[in-house]
Amino acid sequence: MSHTPVALHQCHDDWGDLTVREDAGRRMLCFGDSVEQSCVDMLKPQRLCHAYTRAMMLGFLLHPEVRHCTLLGLGAGALARAILTHQPGCRIDAVEMRPRVVDLAREWFGLPQDPRLRLHLMDAWEYLNRRPATSDLVLLDLYLPDGMNQLQARQHFLAACRAILRPGGILVCNYWIKSRLTHHALNESLQAVFGDAVMTLGIPDGNCVAFAFDGGLPPLREKGFLQAAETLGRQMEIPLQRQARALLHENRQTIRLARRDQK
Repeated sequence: MSHTPVALHQCHDDWGDLTVREDAGRRMLCFGDSVEQSCVDMLKPQRLCHAYTRAMMLGFLLHPEVRHCTLLGLGAGALARAILTHQPGCRIDAVEMRPRVVDLAREWFGLPQDPRLRLHLMDAWEYLNRRPATSDLVLLDLYLPDGMNQLQARQHFLAACRAILRPGGILVCNYWIKSRLTHHALNESLQAVFGDAVMTLGIPDGNCVAFAFDGGLPPLREKGFLQAAETLGRQMEIPLQRQARALLHENRQTIRLARRDQK
């Protein structure tokens, strides 16, 4: 039986309208009239709802040990909560330019107060220029009411993201594949900053997640990678191994060339 989402709360800030909707226990934060920015299953809030957020968690399996990550774009805090739950040794710096979004994440989506999570109320570009703490992972997910923030497609911005990566760190980007900027970002800006050390994973719902590696692709042992994805996927109650297999399949040529260079 189909459900009609119910509007629980509406407000407005300097960037536009914000709406909290709920449908069969799934609570959504929407920018503008209908753009769904975040979704949280209120019965299992640690379980990621969106396929692209699940794919972004593969970054924790591609890095040998993530002790610190930076989230550029908080939204309702779904990724932050998943990381706090399933990566207990990881500290998070989360950057969000809209104070009201942070309020909604607390009030309506239960974003926890946790000493491992530090929130920064500012624009992502401003944050990167303040010489912030370096990270093993930078998760980039900046969206506005009218779609993807154009900063995500800009070479200077991606270079600033790389600058805060620790040696061997990974930039994980969520791109909306229908954006006219996506092709430019994936094929020009990202490669200009990271060279050939980029892997991408297409998401059926229209997103594309890119993994860009500082210092080149790490040695990737496929069996161990898939086993780790299965283990984390069971913990998170998501089909993470399926996405891990898709990532290996879509990037087999890139992985093959990296192995050749590592010999």
